[in-house]
Amino acid sequence: MSITSCSDEAYSEKYNNPSKTTTVSCDKLFTGVVWTGRTYGMQTYWGLCTFKLPQIGTYSQCASHFCADADYEGTGSYVSYGNDRWKNFYEDLAQYKLMRYTFNNLDASQQSENQLYMDCATVWMYDQLGKAVDLWGDIPFVNACNIQISADIADSKASYDDAKSLYEMMLNGATFTDVKGESQAYDGLNTLYSRIKSASAPSSFATQDILFGGDVSKWASYAIGLRARLALRVSTQGSLESTGKSILSEIASAVASEAQDCATGFADPSIVAFSYNDGNGMNWGGGWNEWSRQFSRLSYKMAEILNLPEGSKMNHTTDIHVAGADPRAAIMFDASNAGTVHILDYHQTFSQQYYDGWLKEATYRWFTVCDSATFINNAYFMHPIMTKAEMLLTLAEAAQRGIINGSAETYFKNGVQASIDFYYAENAKSTFRAAVDKPDATEYINKLWSNASDKLEAICNQRWLHFSMLQQEQSYAEVRRTGYPKLEFRNFQKDPNYTIYLPMDRIVYASDEITNNLENVTEAINRLSNPSVEWLNAIFWAKPSGTWYTVIDLPYE
Repeated sequence: MSITSCSDEAYSEKYNNPSKTTTVSCDKLFTGVVWTGRTYGMQTYWGLCTFKLPQIGTYSQCASHFCADADYEGTGSYVSYGNDRWKNFYEDLAQYKLMRYTFNNLDASQQSENQLYMDCATVWMYDQLGKAVDLWGDIPFVNACNIQISADIADSKASYDDAKSLYEMMLNGATFTDVKGESQAYDGLNTLYSRIKSASAPSSFATQDILFGGDVSKWASYAIGLRARLALRVSTQGSLESTGKSILSEIASAVASEAQDCATGFADPSIVAFSYNDGNGMNWGGGWNEWSRQFSRLSYKMAEILNLPEGSKMNHTTDIHVAGADPRAAIMFDASNAGTVHILDYHQTFSQQYYDGWLKEATYRWFTVCDSATFINNAYFMHPIMTKAEMLLTLAEAAQRGIINGSAETYFKNGVQASIDFYYAENAKSTFRAAVDKPDATEYINKLWSNASDKLEAICNQRWLHFSMLQQEQSYAEVRRTGYPKLEFRNFQKDPNYTIYLPMDRIVYASDEITNNLENVTEAINRLSNPSVEWLNAIFWAKPSGTWYTVIDLPYE
């Protein structure tokens, strides 16, 4: 992989392009690492409309979809768009590997001056690495993207690292031996958090930090929150269960004290301005707006968790809050053109959904769609990187399972309130329509807890709801890990038009790998428990393949 070129003109004027500058420095490379990973690390048009909503959103049911051919193949091209997701990760990793090489070749005093840049870039890279492992399982990392440094063609064909080993590296650090026999040491998030928390930012950090504008405390929260996320993910089953539990017990108090919203609209709006043709891929509104909102309509499961009954009256002037509905519903979704809640129900056939429904009106608002102010037309949208709500709900689950001390109820209630606060803050950022006043949610939250017969299910459902359409890859990971919410999927195995007839347990490897790295990807596929059907294999931390959902058989038409 070569280093990606950052083509946005404003960005290029302000920052040296790491692929073109003759003086490569850690501060500029740090900016490049974050910028290169923005397509899937944040909310962008391309990431949303090709991969996150149509494929990952479908698998987690935080997004809706018509029951048509290629139901579980995203936009009908799961190979090409999965390939694009894969390529972007390795473009980002290439930037990071060059930064790591540059840093390692500095003298001791220069390394000290640039340590914060290196640590923050590593936190960002571990977040992207964690997502990649959660999608594919074993992937190349240690020997990947080294050709730019060595100029050795052998380095273009990287071996695949074990997913469990990569998780261990991110959590606690690890030393690997690369293909040349050299040791490669990677710090864990524990070490990164400790150094970032005590760091003094260099003078240029605020300028180069396009994520948090130089706020070191947010980078510390990001690091400890990410470690908690990864530890929880491995703590419920699999070979790292005891490791995950031990880490959660170790860091619980730090997670609670560091909990804050690490969200960004980008520090410098002169670099990234909202526009439907902004030229830099940050057209997030267009991602939710594409294809007449086909993948951003209210899903059956989302309506259930939000307590939004079919046919309920709902609008932004009088009946904003459906009786008994979740307070977030008012700013997460727009009503149908009839002023009601109209759900895209997967129990219906394609003909019922499309020909008997949407096509009659030929309007995107035949169904309830994601909110036009909070999401689609929010010029000041905050991209959630790590949130207070996630961190508190992580602790709630850990407490409920007896992994950590503390009150699961208190963590739960504070976490749900933090989620409500975040969504209303998101809505208030928009100038598209007057902000909706945030209601007092105390009674609603208390009932969520007291009425829940299964407290663990209640916690996991709220984590899923908080991630929703903002962090689809986290929603997908969580349902595979916990089995909550309880999802149903139609089985299209008997239909010859379907290649993928149920949701994937893991995403199939990229077509580029088949073309360019056949020997290594074949070896990785052969390590799967079911290599003949690549997507029917669970990631090591997940529930067994096909057990995280219920299969239902319904007529195709």
